[in-house]
Amino acid sequence: MQITPGRRRKLGQLEARLSIRFKNLGLLNQALTHSSYAQPKGKKGFFNYERLEFLGDAVLELITAEYLFREYSELSEGQLSKLRSKLVSKGSLSNYAREIGMGKYLLIAKDQEGIQSQDTLLADAYEAMIGAVYLDKGLLGSQQLVLPFLLLQKGKMHEINDFKSYLQEYVQSKYKSLPRYKVVQEAGPDHQKKFRVEVEIRGKVMGKGWGLSKKKAEMMAARLAWKRIGTTEGPAQKK
Repeated sequence: MQITPGRRRKLGQLEARLSIRFKNLGLLNQALTHSSYAQPKGKKGFFNYERLEFLGDAVLELITAEYLFREYSELSEGQLSKLRSKLVSKGSLSNYAREIGMGKYLLIAKDQEGIQSQDTLLADAYEAMIGAVYLDKGLLGSQQLVLPFLLLQKGKMHEINDFKSYLQEYVQSKYKSLPRYKVVQEAGPDHQKKFRVEVEIRGKVMGKGWGLSKKKAEMMAARLAWKRIGTTEGPAQKK
């Protein structure tokens, strides 16, 4: 598919935004081409993002798996799998695609205008772009594209990853009891109060956390307790 000078300038804007320069700009153009635009009625062809999305999905899974493996040494295989599924959900991917403005670079048939704001389309196009970068620059280039997305999600990780559930499941299984959370300090004005929470296991404080809500403080305390259990008993002890 021939790239017009106007389209080339537009793709160059996206390259600059992502700090990536394609050797084969046609790959990026294909990753941003919807089947409705590339395949007029009655014609067959594969010049759209669908095949690249298939590849990019696998590359994203690999990069995310390695990232979580290195970042969360205290989690089991099953817990890592659950976390990866939540991290690379269609919602997360589409939200990030919106943040980088992917919708305005998509080629859509005129009778389909408006669908570029749909979650599924944006998520698929972002995965297709990962596939395009992989073919153009290899795994290292793909990691450079995906890392900002993963770092953004890391800030939300305490919400995505339910360490309270992990901790409760572990304590119930091992000790036939439940973790006990206790607010030990409150600070700040009522409209911006911070809470300090401790979590006890069998009477012993195993984690402490601060948060703008009791729930967030409990989540932080649970994560620290979970890490401490991994340090004192070893990851193999946790299921």
